[in-house]
Amino acid sequence: MESPGPSRRSLLRGQLLSRPVAIINDDCLAKAGIVCRSCGDACSASAIRFRPRFGVPPEAIVIDDACTGCGDCVRVCPGDAISLGAARHGGTS
Repeated sequence: MESPGPSRRSLLRGQLLSRPVAIINDDCLAKAGIVCRSCGDACSASAIRFRPRFGVPPEAIVIDDACTGCGDCVRVCPGDAISLGAARHGGTS
């Protein structure tokens, strides 16, 4: 049976839960100057992109609108730098 969705009361109170998306924190290996693309390789939705930076490894960014919240990137991250959380406004985290 499918869940009924948010209640009318929660809609009126603004308590809608957003879907989970990947959030990459400061423990990402790229922040330490180490090249790693494990999360991007594991993402079947191609929601993780790598922003080039001069003189340092590319920065991993999540495209919130493309992220399905499956958690595949969380499992493969060698730095435990990815968690699932609420989507942010603006499309990237």
